[in-house]
Amino acid sequence: MILIKNGLILTLENKQIIENGDIVLKDSTIQYIGPSKEWKEEFEYKIDASNHIVMPGFVNAHTHLAMTLMRGIADDLPLDKWLNETIFPIEGKLTKEDVYYGTLLALIESIRTGTTTITDFYFYEEEVFKAIKEIGLRANIGFSYASKPYMDKLILNRAKNFFKKYNNSRDGKILISFAPHAPYTCNLRLLKDTAYVAQKLGAVVQIHLHETKKEVEDYIKKYGKTPIKKLEEIGFFKARVNAAHCVWVNDNDIKILKKNNVGVTVNPQSNLKLASGIPDIAKLINNGITVSIGTDGAASNNNLALIEDMRLASLLAKGVSLNPSELNAYETLKLATVNGAINLGFNDVGLIKEGFKADLILIDMAKANLMPLTDPHSLIAYSMYPEDVDTVIIDGKVIMENKKILTIDEGYVKERFKESYKRISKYSKT
Repeated sequence: MILIKNGLILTLENKQIIENGDIVLKDSTIQYIGPSKEWKEEFEYKIDASNHIVMPGFVNAHTHLAMTLMRGIADDLPLDKWLNETIFPIEGKLTKEDVYYGTLLALIESIRTGTTTITDFYFYEEEVFKAIKEIGLRANIGFSYASKPYMDKLILNRAKNFFKKYNNSRDGKILISFAPHAPYTCNLRLLKDTAYVAQKLGAVVQIHLHETKKEVEDYIKKYGKTPIKKLEEIGFFKARVNAAHCVWVNDNDIKILKKNNVGVTVNPQSNLKLASGIPDIAKLINNGITVSIGTDGAASNNNLALIEDMRLASLLAKGVSLNPSELNAYETLKLATVNGAINLGFNDVGLIKEGFKADLILIDMAKANLMPLTDPHSLIAYSMYPEDVDTVIIDGKVIMENKKILTIDEGYVKERFKESYKRISKYSKT
């Protein structure tokens, strides 16, 4: 068992704050949370959380991990040019080893900035699984694909086999999802079949949806309706869907998302950097959509510190609505934790609550930017820097302590990453 003692605990349930509180972790779950007291039990591990905020770890609900290899390669370009002229050609040259070390570097960055649960939407999924298992994050790995002539059935069978092999691995710590790229890269038959298979297996489906104005306009020209409306017609939303972006949605699109319990993951920094637009986050929330936050890939963000997208989401919600009360600090933290867990298929993650998974972070309150101690929810949402994370616990195991990651050799990963980057950088046009 692990005892975390004397912390300032943000449970993120009913705005509960416990000053000078203790948390007991047994195996992978939270066994006790409450006021500090004297303990007679023997603990394998004790953590003094004095002068620390203890809260649920962040959940990054949409990203492409190995795109760390393309960080800074194609900046300041529109999405279609960015993808077709730079990203796609480089991705065609990536090896399994490249993806493995690109993923590991992304996971290092994520842990250091407080993320304890993550998703991935990429390829060489076996290497992604290997990296996530090794470093110790909780994850939902998307098996990604797009339509190819005469190959759609084979592609979906591969995805189904990957799901059956790896879903619920590590005692439920790693889930597998189906990840068709987007309505403009997957034909209707493949999307319909994906939803049918995923619904039957109880899997989440991840997809890029309504990211740019152009893709929506092109789809309307082709089908006479928005992608969301068309997906509803073919039964796509009968599956449990986590839709990334949803920047260009109209009122009817939002009604469809709500009616079908579609989760939406906004990626505000990536959308702004690629000039894709600004999602109306407050409108989505006020219409009952479960909204979570993602960083997107490091090639379009350009970092994986979820806290930065979390803060920006709150500010955009206020700015777009012209209402400073929209998406307050507490609600913002929920988007970055429990809402992300729900959208990724984890129903016992994202709160500090007895019986929930022990995914926690400790934040150093001695930092100048976290003084004075007024409202701790506000301090995390608006004042915290990513490097203020001191200790990370995932599934009841200490993964980072005093800023040192304990599960891998960080220096070795960085050297191998540099080798991969050196090889692929010659394919960049920038």
